[in-house]
Amino acid sequence: MNWPSFLAPEWGWLGLLAAPLVALYLLRQRRADVRVSSTLLWSKTLADMQASSPFQKLRRNLLLLLQLLILAALVLTLMRPVVQAKASQSRAGVIVIDATASMQTRDGGPNGETRLERAKAEAKKLVDAMRPGDRFMLVADGGGLSQMRSGFSGVKSELKGLIDGIQPADTSSDLSESLLLAATSLRAIGGENGAGGGGAKTEALQAGKIYLLSDGSGVRVPDAMGTDNKLLEFIKIGSSDHSVGITALTITPVAHEAKTYQVFVGLKNAWPVEKKVGVMLALNDPNNFMAGQAQFVTLPAGGTKGTGQGAAVFEKVVSDAGRLYVRVDDTDDDFPLDNTAYGMLEPERVPKVALVTTGNEFLETFIKTVTRLGRVKGEILAPGAYTPNVDADLVILDGFVPAAGQLPRADTLLIRPQVTGTGDVAGFHVTSEIASPAVMRVRSEDALMAAVNLSELRLSRSLLVGRDPEAVEVVSAGESPLVEYKDFGGVRRYLVTFSPMLESNWYQLPSLLVFLQNVIEVTKERHYIGMPEILAAGTPAKLWDVGDASGGGEVRIKTPEGKTMALEAKNNGAEFAGTDRVGFYEVAAGGKKSAFAVNVMSAGESDIGPRSLETVSGGNVEEATSVATVNEEVWEWA
Repeated sequence: MNWPSFLAPEWGWLGLLAAPLVALYLLRQRRADVRVSSTLLWSKTLADMQASSPFQKLRRNLLLLLQLLILAALVLTLMRPVVQAKASQSRAGVIVIDATASMQTRDGGPNGETRLERAKAEAKKLVDAMRPGDRFMLVADGGGLSQMRSGFSGVKSELKGLIDGIQPADTSSDLSESLLLAATSLRAIGGENGAGGGGAKTEALQAGKIYLLSDGSGVRVPDAMGTDNKLLEFIKIGSSDHSVGITALTITPVAHEAKTYQVFVGLKNAWPVEKKVGVMLALNDPNNFMAGQAQFVTLPAGGTKGTGQGAAVFEKVVSDAGRLYVRVDDTDDDFPLDNTAYGMLEPERVPKVALVTTGNEFLETFIKTVTRLGRVKGEILAPGAYTPNVDADLVILDGFVPAAGQLPRADTLLIRPQVTGTGDVAGFHVTSEIASPAVMRVRSEDALMAAVNLSELRLSRSLLVGRDPEAVEVVSAGESPLVEYKDFGGVRRYLVTFSPMLESNWYQLPSLLVFLQNVIEVTKERHYIGMPEILAAGTPAKLWDVGDASGGGEVRIKTPEGKTMALEAKNNGAEFAGTDRVGFYEVAAGGKKSAFAVNVMSAGESDIGPRSLETVSGGNVEEATSVATVNEEVWEWA
């Protein structure tokens, strides 16, 4: 037999209150003097008053018995009696909070809270309902760098502090990575690997559920979670679909017309009814509207009734260079984040191309022709006039390989570099030469090979180059790549392993001219020449021409929130991943300044209507609109 023990035995001292309780029934009552007409009926009472002892005999008294029982029950309750038994297992769960752009929709509650604020409040309910021994892991997914992950914790104050620290991001995410992490973490609880990786099961802790707090916008349940609908519990946040947002923005300088641009604005209507909205352009200030640059657009119904997609096109926007704000006027819009888009008005800049050659009539004629047509600003140099700091966006090295450490700090096209032996050539590993290689594969989907037909190309010889997993092969033979490219920081190098004039018939085919023009067009896009950089939130910004004379140096980025961040340039380029807020980002490096714009640019996030989820098997995920309330122990207040 297991005798009970007590978790709080110190409360047993309250049992001594039984003594004064009984004493109250033993003491004689002190009665007040009262004048009466006769003492005949009071003789017994007078006898009691004349007794010398202050105590009386304890008589049977139901009230005293009840009072003692109540005191005993109260004392036992406060002492928290327990008996030895097999302990019930505590549970481990994972709370996944959606912190992406659409969670900033203001329909989370009666006081205008955002969906994220409502989700955080619901998450705290789950924490409050934890039993002793329970554990929760917290995952907040804002896409990109805006992710927070904690370990399993049973400390309520710690979990609530983490929940309070979650901030919204302006990015999109399908949350599949976070859900997969949650499922993997739960399977480790009590599984074969054990929670601590020791191989033993955790008997006192068993896996619970994944609680997803989201509006369901763009959420994808990963296939690896399996077909078990019971693992995931979806707490759907929000109810509104009242929003019209900007999902695309393109700014194109109009050819041969100074200070003139075409602006394309893609729109998404999430309302279940047709909406007519105004679209306006402003310059350098969101309220500085441009004269004549406003129009009304009627958008079809969104949601389940239609696509809700539409567009506004401003054919001629005449303006000085500056920052462009595109604004949508939508009455009663619950998701204002995508009502403004940001872009740059910059005059088109003609790319600079430098050809370094000992004499190549075909390439020289090409450079002169495209320069005369105004397509590029061309320059032809002899190897002796070459310097690494050549002022160009693209450098074509025809058979010429600079000395070690003297490669251009710009995008470079190497055409059949003249090398002896084997070794590294501008980052490509040359092993030997091969005779009569045959074209086996052309990567036609790559922009470099757009409209390039190599069906009639014949080669007599080429370099044999080792295959590199970091390089992109666009033309390949069985033994070696024939044309490939590789990025080195902010610099891209293209390699053609054969001579178009001396080792092939390519100079006789139109495809060579198309290929050379494609290289120039890709360079323009990479460096946003004539195409100001506009990114979707969460997309890394690839910065170019931000190095010092050595190609390195510090790059400073000022975010839309006013924070300044620094990173190091390498090979005249750098990559900035902290684009999780919409607005303008300012870049400063080496005395030069530039800017780029970040927008929501997500039809999924702009379609704010909450939606249900399905697993890979097609079954519905268990769903609720709020965390269920639970009974709490209140015996301590007794």
